[in-house]
Amino acid sequence: MSHYICTGGCQGVSKVPGTCQAPDCADYQQTLVECDCTDGLHHGHDEDEQNT
Repeated sequence: MSHYICTGGCQGVSKVPGTCQAPDCADYQQTLVECDCTDGLHHGHDEDEQNT
């Protein structure tokens, strides 16, 4: 099932597109990224994976 995640470190997940709503997150008010993982691990979208 497709969902939308924040890659700024807050681990936010939403069923609908939008922006990060966590004021203490590095990506606050940035667009959420679409993800279609089924295991909740968001492979390829983790902040750590993007920085390696």
